[in-house]
Amino acid sequence: MQRYWGVFWVDASNQENIESRFAFIGAQAGRGPTMQAGLYWLSQCTQPWLLVLDNADDPDMDISAYCPVGGNGHVLITTRNPSAVEHATVGHIRFRGMEPYEATTLLLRAAYPNAKPTSQPVTPKKWHLAEKIAIELGYLPLALAHAGATIRRNIYTLEKYLHYYLGHRKSMISHSRVKSADEADIITTWEIPFQKIVSRESIEHKDAVDLMHIFAFMHFDAIPEGIFQRSWTGLGALTDPFRKRPDILQPVWSEEAQARFRRAIGVLCDYSIIEHEPSKESCAMHPVIHNWARERLSGEEQKQWLRCTMMVLAHCISSNFEASGRKFRALLLPHIYASLQAYKSQYSSLPEDSESASEFEKFAWVYAEQGHWPAALTLQRLVVQIRLKLLGSRHEDTTRAQLDLAQTLWNLFKVEEAIHIQRGVLNTLRWYRPCAREWAVWPIWKPIHVPYCLALSDITLTLWLAGLRQTSKMTGERAVDGLIKRRGAEDPTTLKAMFNLARTYLHLGEGEKSRTLLLRVLRLQKRFFGLNHPDTLMTRNELGICLCASKRHLGAAQRLVENVLQARREILGDEHAYTLWSVNDLFKVYVERGRPGDAVTILENIIPVVERTLGPDHVGMIMTRSNLGKAYFILERWKDAEEMIRPLLAAIPLDHPDWIHNKYGYAHICFKLGFVEEAEKDCVALLDKITQTKILALDDPRTVAIANLLVRIYHKQERKDRIEAIRDEFPGAILVKNEDRFDPYAVRKAFNASPAARRSAPSRKQPKTDSPSRPIQNQEQLQPETRQERPFAKLANRHTF
Repeated sequence: MQRYWGVFWVDASNQENIESRFAFIGAQAGRGPTMQAGLYWLSQCTQPWLLVLDNADDPDMDISAYCPVGGNGHVLITTRNPSAVEHATVGHIRFRGMEPYEATTLLLRAAYPNAKPTSQPVTPKKWHLAEKIAIELGYLPLALAHAGATIRRNIYTLEKYLHYYLGHRKSMISHSRVKSADEADIITTWEIPFQKIVSRESIEHKDAVDLMHIFAFMHFDAIPEGIFQRSWTGLGALTDPFRKRPDILQPVWSEEAQARFRRAIGVLCDYSIIEHEPSKESCAMHPVIHNWARERLSGEEQKQWLRCTMMVLAHCISSNFEASGRKFRALLLPHIYASLQAYKSQYSSLPEDSESASEFEKFAWVYAEQGHWPAALTLQRLVVQIRLKLLGSRHEDTTRAQLDLAQTLWNLFKVEEAIHIQRGVLNTLRWYRPCAREWAVWPIWKPIHVPYCLALSDITLTLWLAGLRQTSKMTGERAVDGLIKRRGAEDPTTLKAMFNLARTYLHLGEGEKSRTLLLRVLRLQKRFFGLNHPDTLMTRNELGICLCASKRHLGAAQRLVENVLQARREILGDEHAYTLWSVNDLFKVYVERGRPGDAVTILENIIPVVERTLGPDHVGMIMTRSNLGKAYFILERWKDAEEMIRPLLAAIPLDHPDWIHNKYGYAHICFKLGFVEEAEKDCVALLDKITQTKILALDDPRTVAIANLLVRIYHKQERKDRIEAIRDEFPGAILVKNEDRFDPYAVRKAFNASPAARRSAPSRKQPKTDSPSRPIQNQEQLQPETRQERPFAKLANRHTF
């Protein structure tokens, strides 16, 4: 018999249950709370495992999509769908029900588990009664086991059970939601004990009924008690008739409220309705019971209890969204998903009231925190729509929802839309003041009230990502100055604005300014939040990259980035976007420390993860492929580097500095492959683009690196006149014979030490269009692969902050 290291059970009755269970497996494995993470982990697991896909009855479901490819395991599928046999690779067994003797024996053993055949033999009367019950239950094991539990707990005796069962079964069969007689047989075995609970007048029994109705609209597995251990202040004031607050939800979680909750849980456990694990502080139920608990309610009752459940879930999420509650909020994901799916099935459209908007907003926060940005985006768009309609554009709740939406768009690299929303918020806040005094003190064109400064800080980060670094610097400096004046230099919002500005400084080549700001921010964040707060981790990571860019303290840089990566793996999971970001940053440190082989290894390992979790066109994939191409280049794997970089040139906007960087790298690769003329053409086109659009300064390290490469090309071609022409226009350009780095900043040290740099500052004179040394290239010559629009250039000209 096969011995398995782990057995994983997945309810495959619907896609919702499949996705949530695989997400749970992924989270437990430390990969991330997504279905793809769970599947991938099983496909890579070397220990022997068994995966059970239970109740895969839907003929329209492609069950093969949920079978891990690879791994050291087996998949067992239980189904009533005959066509599912085509997925069997080892064989299949058709179960036709239990034999009458086996069924009767199972029922009696479940009803009298302590009975000993030698001392308490089953009487012919009991056997006959049990046999009749087994016949009525269709010899179904699940129904027999639960009927036995009902008899064992003295809810009904063996003699009376059949009488009550037949009455309830008749009612179940007439119920429009019951699909078959077999389903009615099973459901009736739970309806009998539940009706017994309903008939009792005690508080704990009434509370048990209410809890069952709430559980029916959550996910059936791992319902945390912590949901009910939150403050319920304000729930009693709700006026919506579909948001009735059950009596068990006391305004404050006290010892009495906790005892009352445990008594209600005890009632449901006694009647075998749910399972309770005190050590894990969670409840669970069989998926069949879960479905029965929902379907037994009328349409109006379902709507009432669904709205109540959503209210419960939303109110257990603190509006302050403390980082310490992240682990708990991760447990809410399957329950939020289940309630939203139920809502979609109950209503043709989602509601548009302020209370619903607040609930959806909190659910979106949880999705975004866990890296489920597409789901968060859908809810945030709805929240903004509701707030604009009910509150108007100037209400603080509306602007907060818009900035949250822009942040999610940032994470999805929908940069242009994010900037558009943030600019709209800034324009709104420009004409808003918290008090009349603000109008007298600060002019219209330069407001510094706190909401405006916070919006400036947010757009600083987005402009940085869009490559509009100078504009980002301007907005960042205004945000920092304003927040220092209004909230002080140690306020968390000021620290966040300082971090955004420091990141911009770093990418503008102002490394010392960046390092000074980051050290200041990190010192305060460690004191206020601790080492593993998300903001602290972000600052520690950026400081490591800052040290790496300066080529100093590389050992400290490696320790910083490695420690952040480890913390993010433990807190966020291996497949969270921010964890993958840290891997890319560790690559940069490894390259600087002369470990390109290790850099290649870590990037090749995450390429399939990035593609699976973020998609092939996400900025995270572009960054990862760009870095991997750089590593191949350093290892002199020219062809691999060329194949990695070339597709990126069509994916990055032409007006983004990263396009310049990758185009330079591609030209460098062509030079190494011997395509000297193509490399020359690319370098000339890049320098023309820079001087015409001013996307980079002429003394920017990236500009100088391109000029250096062109000097090398002309040196190889023995074209001294062209070399002199390049040096006249770019005084920093020198011949670096052994410089094979795929990094424009690597020339900074050589440039600073060059005689040209010591003689004079770089000239910023614009070239003549008829210059014989560098003819102007047209758009097709700049990028033969594709003609792209230039969205960020348009945005740059529209910014007035």
